[in-house]
Amino acid sequence: MSEHKFTFRHVLAMDDLKARPFELQRALTIVVAQEESEHIGAFTERILALVEKFPLSTIFTLTHEAPEKNKFSGPKFSRVLLITPFDFFQNFKFEYMLLLKCRAQFFDILPSDLFSMTTLPFTVFVRMPINQRIMGVAFRGAVLSDSKYQKMLTKGGFLVHGRETPAYVEYINTYFDRSGMSLKKRMRAVFLSVAAVWVELSEVILFEFKTASDEEIVALYNQLEQLAQQMIDVFKSDENLWEALREVLENDLFDKWRSPWVAAYGAYISVKSGLGNPVDVLLAGIFCDVGLLDIPDSTYQKFLKEGESQLDPQQTEEYRKHPMMSLNRCLFKKVPVSESVKAIMVCVHERADEKGYPSQTPFEMVPVESSLIRFGEMIDFGVRTTMAEQSIGFGYLRDKIWQEAKEKPGNFSKDFLEQISQSLK
Repeated sequence: MSEHKFTFRHVLAMDDLKARPFELQRALTIVVAQEESEHIGAFTERILALVEKFPLSTIFTLTHEAPEKNKFSGPKFSRVLLITPFDFFQNFKFEYMLLLKCRAQFFDILPSDLFSMTTLPFTVFVRMPINQRIMGVAFRGAVLSDSKYQKMLTKGGFLVHGRETPAYVEYINTYFDRSGMSLKKRMRAVFLSVAAVWVELSEVILFEFKTASDEEIVALYNQLEQLAQQMIDVFKSDENLWEALREVLENDLFDKWRSPWVAAYGAYISVKSGLGNPVDVLLAGIFCDVGLLDIPDSTYQKFLKEGESQLDPQQTEEYRKHPMMSLNRCLFKKVPVSESVKAIMVCVHERADEKGYPSQTPFEMVPVESSLIRFGEMIDFGVRTTMAEQSIGFGYLRDKIWQEAKEKPGNFSKDFLEQISQSLK
């Protein structure tokens, strides 16, 4: 918590929580642990009381035995996440959800995205400079007058809630054309919407007892698929979108959660090179790393900072389990991924020399989309490490990665590298 500068209060019992009602409403997350001697039934009753007392908070419940799932059915329990001691102490899930709920519910948009005298299909928020709280300044359905807009500009950057990003995409598509900076605004808007829908779906996938019906999961997946197609349509323009892709989103969560960029880089190369199905690349790229949140956090963090080659043997063994973990989580939660996307997900780390994992799949059976995603991973890793350390340009980085891959045969085939070379310019 201190690493991310969260503020918190720790109490041993509700009677110790001396706070006025409006202060309780501000609690973004509540963490409650089952006592060693506490029966699961009594703990369940405690959770039920917390759901009523904190109507706006996400409630993390740390249990050492599995509760009855039907006890947590219904809309009001959508805010309850049951986590195990391993999730809490050992892997990245708890930190992921704290960042999601406390930092990644809102996305930055640009003042130049808005026009006076237009009807807003979403609410515009600002972050207050004193206490960093989010405040709505122009509400969904209102006409944005010129005086209101000028007043809003004095408050600084604008934000939109993740669940309203589809309306934001529609607004951008209405008022901006498909060239130059306007096209980049379209791309940025749809990228934010993809990221927003993905984190909503990831919450369901990551937690076994997360309440969501099969219909809700299918609806989220269909929404993600539609947005993926919109992004691919933008990628088909003649505009160079590499820099815009890299700069599109800044957020504490996405400093540590890379899949939106990996997926977008791979899909962009697919479109520009004509290789593979770019929609499948985008979807598989988003889902293929979800299993990373099931491995020990120390392994995951070292991988992010230093790369797979720097993992010790035990960490390497842990890391290489994640492709099948990702697929199994999708299957367990009945995410309707296509057979082609499933095949791509589990083959992302297979190699041209057939020394990859998890299955050392014969290269002729590895989908080309898997290689595109793996190349996207290399670009993303370079952005997070080499670019930051050496202050080199993004174009130079892409060319450097391609040259290194060509000089070290085995990871990618020669034909593949030749076919994607021009798409990296």
